[in-house]
Amino acid sequence: MNKDAKQIEEQINSKKSSFFSALDDFKKYYVYYNINPEYESYSTNYLNSKGQLQTISSDIFEITNNIQRKIEEKNNSMASISGKLNKEKILNQQLTEIAKTLNGVKAGSAIMIDDSKTEYKLQYYKNIEIFIGILLLLALLVSAKAAVAILIVFVVYKSGIFQTFIPLLGRLF
Repeated sequence: MNKDAKQIEEQINSKKSSFFSALDDFKKYYVYYNINPEYESYSTNYLNSKGQLQTISSDIFEITNNIQRKIEEKNNSMASISGKLNKEKILNQQLTEIAKTLNGVKAGSAIMIDDSKTEYKLQYYKNIEIFIGILLLLALLVSAKAAVAILIVFVVYKSGIFQTFIPLLGRLF
């Protein structure tokens, strides 16, 4: 139970206990007043007990109004929260759709990357086959010494040593 509910419950219990004692007093003084209206003390006590009951009744009315006001505040707050929650649900659905789309794009990209890698490897192997074929043709067309020299140049080129000498050759010439 929250603080407001405990406070209201205490107020109601307080009014409940004082109501029954005020009601007993009212009954007693009502009878005394109606039997002996000429006695001033009975009249005063009757009016005091009647005033107490009216005060308790108005206090209960105020407590009831307070409860109604707090219920309306809670309803308004809940309506506001419900509206925000609905907006968040819609946003969540939109973001879920975007995430699904992005996952599909991601999967498609992965497939395209794999396809590109496969294509690159196939082209690389074809280029090596062509180069070896060219070397074999050169070996058949020229002497064996020239073929070995071409092979050495190729190995030096592929190992990267040739690329380090290119800047040096550029400075010399």
